[in-house]
Amino acid sequence: MQDGTPERYALVICDTQPDLLASLEEETRSALLTQMKELLQGARRANWFIVFSGTRFQSGYEGVSTRHRLFGGMRRLNTKVGDEKMHALMEGYEGAEIHPSLAPLEDEVVVWRQRLCPSTELLEALRQRGITKVVLAGLKTAQGVLATCEALADEGHLVYVVRECVADSDEARGRAVLDHVLCQYADVLNAEAFREQISQELMMDMFIAFKIAKRAG
Repeated sequence: MQDGTPERYALVICDTQPDLLASLEEETRSALLTQMKELLQGARRANWFIVFSGTRFQSGYEGVSTRHRLFGGMRRLNTKVGDEKMHALMEGYEGAEIHPSLAPLEDEVVVWRQRLCPSTELLEALRQRGITKVVLAGLKTAQGVLATCEALADEGHLVYVVRECVADSDEARGRAVLDHVLCQYADVLNAEAFREQISQELMMDMFIAFKIAKRAG
């Protein structure tokens, strides 16, 4: 809480789509989904603002540069074989939807993008609701998660990253980003430490709010 304004929390989940989750080892994928489901359920119980951010393209990868280092190859292959054979992360296909175990509720926000950086729609949604603290989860640690974390930090949000709730197809790369890069912009915590810290912060927020209300009354 700052200047008497209550903290407002959000959970932002990045790129949890089957086409991207398939890049993880089965054991890693299963553990990640279990941890993320627990985090999501906790955020819902606490009435946090929840946003799903995903990467999804139109038919033929319209608008994607063939020279894009990550996405250009998909468009080049699609040009040769068509949507039927090359439709990774393409709108209208199951692999581009949010994983069923994390399916958004009707009142939860889903924003799609065609780039690494988060969409302005995501940032504006957080801004409109006065969000001050964001818990970030999803894929990939060194791509979507990192880009989103940097953007959130630029917006002035306090960001938390739970180690067990992010993953990367390259384990060594993901670990390096967690240990040496993300910690510049966010509190990077394991699940147990995160639960303890958030519990303490929420209790302090409630205490300060009570004191302010008491003075005002």
